[in-house]
Amino acid sequence: MNLSILIVNFYSSAFLNTCLESIQQNVKKGTLEIIVVNNSVGDTGFPALIERFPQARFLNNGHNVGFAKACNQAARLANGDHFLFLNPDIVLTPNTIELMSEYLANHPEAGAIGPKVLNTDGSLQFSCRGFPTFWTGLFNRYSLLTKWFPENPYSRQYLMLDYDHAYLKEVDWISGCCLMIDRKVFFDIGQFDENYFLFNEDVDLCKTLKKSGYKIVYFPEGQVTHHIGSSDKSLNPATTIKRHLGMSYYFRKHHNSPFLISAFVDLMIGLRCLAQLGYSLFR
Repeated sequence: MNLSILIVNFYSSAFLNTCLESIQQNVKKGTLEIIVVNNSVGDTGFPALIERFPQARFLNNGHNVGFAKACNQAARLANGDHFLFLNPDIVLTPNTIELMSEYLANHPEAGAIGPKVLNTDGSLQFSCRGFPTFWTGLFNRYSLLTKWFPENPYSRQYLMLDYDHAYLKEVDWISGCCLMIDRKVFFDIGQFDENYFLFNEDVDLCKTLKKSGYKIVYFPEGQVTHHIGSSDKSLNPATTIKRHLGMSYYFRKHHNSPFLISAFVDLMIGLRCLAQLGYSLFR
């Protein structure tokens, strides 16, 4: 195994400390390099990590350049045959990374692979999903309609709720919180699209891989824990707006839809953005 683990930090130094510890404890085989890109300004815990983990390479951007751009920045400096994009709030378990890397090496048709992801309480996190459709904005993981009508077919299809997540499966896309890809494949397809500032870049990457003839593999033999939302408090209104602009960009990029449909999708995404901004303001 010749692997580069690439992590983007955004006000998550406490979680990043635990993440790096889990890498030390659970990745024992092969050649490993760790590259951490810091997108946060004033994360007081970050300097201590540089001293505590001298085997890792730390880059400080001085400002938030966006997740996709920071990932590409790390990838261009990496030397591994495989890249593992890892969120700082991920905790690895023994053998997971070795098993994923072995599978990827033995299955060149697999463009990207992701493990089973668990929440902090040990429950399943729905980290593999169907590609977004016309209805996804209304029936996504956090929408009120999904909470009010959990058995609706749109949410069940998008979140893959009828799949028990117990066996290996080819899926539409996997979460970028823990995603492994071959180095050559990553650069051949053009890396992460930097038009996405935060979120949606993993969906886009998997969509591009699929269009290029590769498979996206959910690999439950590997398992990680994701303390999701560790940096949500640092997400400002501008980032929320950029997230929703990314949704509109994804739809235009991958769907050749008539003007009226595209305009309606943009309207729904805009209303969703306003709702999230209002919720953040009054919560």
